[in-house]
Amino acid sequence: MTLRTRLTLLTFAAVLLAMLTFAGVAGTVLWRAELSSIARQVEAQAEALLAIADTTPGRLNAAARDTLEENGVTATARVYRAGTLVWSGGGLGPPRLDPSFLNGSGIHVVRRTGEYLVASQREGPLIVEVGRSLEPLEKLLRRYVLIATLTLLGLSTVVGALVAAQVRRALRPLETLARRVQRLDLPTPLPALHEPDEVGALARALDGSLRALRAEREHETLFLASASHELRTPVTAMLADVQHTLSRQRPAEELRSALERTERTASRLRQLTGNLMTLTRAQRLPTPPGAPMPAVDLLHLAGEAVDLLQPLATRRDLDLWLDGAPAPVRGDSALLGSVLENLVGNAIKFTPPGGQVRVTVRPEDRHAHLVVEDSGPGLPAGALTEAFVRGHPDVEGFGLGLAVVRQVVDAHGGQLEFGQGEGGGARVTVILPLYGGVQEAAPSFAALASP
Repeated sequence: MTLRTRLTLLTFAAVLLAMLTFAGVAGTVLWRAELSSIARQVEAQAEALLAIADTTPGRLNAAARDTLEENGVTATARVYRAGTLVWSGGGLGPPRLDPSFLNGSGIHVVRRTGEYLVASQREGPLIVEVGRSLEPLEKLLRRYVLIATLTLLGLSTVVGALVAAQVRRALRPLETLARRVQRLDLPTPLPALHEPDEVGALARALDGSLRALRAEREHETLFLASASHELRTPVTAMLADVQHTLSRQRPAEELRSALERTERTASRLRQLTGNLMTLTRAQRLPTPPGAPMPAVDLLHLAGEAVDLLQPLATRRDLDLWLDGAPAPVRGDSALLGSVLENLVGNAIKFTPPGGQVRVTVRPEDRHAHLVVEDSGPGLPAGALTEAFVRGHPDVEGFGLGLAVVRQVVDAHGGQLEFGQGEGGGARVTVILPLYGGVQEAAPSFAALASP
């Protein structure tokens, strides 16, 4: 059963129940009011008939006729004297005299006996009973029930049809949303996007989710295509080199040269697969940023990265500087270490011999600032947006480093800024939330790794 059908049936049942309750209460009030009115009438008629029978018994027939007539309805009456019926009028009367009225005086009772409402009065030896048949009232009540039932059914049907139309109109945007979401279709704005009701809120939430999902799918498609291309090229080259080497007998020097080329290609492949694994791990970090992660010192991680890459800087005749102060942040030490290794490693590769690379870590304004600056040629324009961009065409590499850095920094709720250093080289700044949000006094630290 669809939501529209359920809402329609529930509304129809609720309206019908409410109307039935109202009709039942109204019928009960009507019945009691009419019954009370009849009781007052027969009581008054009994008192009047008792007065007539006591003062002018000879004129009982003529006087009683007017007394028993009320709104076109003639009541039934009987007069007893000393327990003996002396007069009756108005057609078929109520049941015989109640024996309890044979004794006592001043008795005044209104009771329902069968289909009659009977008022009894006694004064001395006289006993008067006046009764009114309840059949007209019961007919009126049956007529009311019939009319109320037909009216309620008609009104409920009309209300149900109106509710069904309104529900269908209200749910039409949801059906459109469901079709659009099912096929991830976003060529035009979703319906009800600017409505202030719950459907509008749902449409806005779905619109944001669909756009984010579409952007993520496009990013993943581009990423996979680029990664496949980057992996295929070195593997193809390495395979061709091996096949060429094995095609005939070659001297030992040529075989060693081929093995060295294969080693360099395999090393680059290992670096690429490591970066791919880093990106995958970064996507599994707790979200939103700021979720509980262990505290790590960014300066300590920078020191480890500098120690690891010092031999590379030495071979390229570069000065590698590290200075700053402890800057605790919450994050994954392995992922943040890969950020430092990528940034410092790129800076070393892109800097000509004789230059320098400076790594600075400092806490400032509730954030930890990591700055890697070199004296190389700088970053290309596409480094901010493209996943696979080499910093310089003459330097070997797969260009995935900046994609890794951007993904890890975003996963840690940080910011990544690119600029030009004082010496004209590249300047990359990573800004992460400081652990605790408060800058604490800490001793400065400086180190130099040089040839």
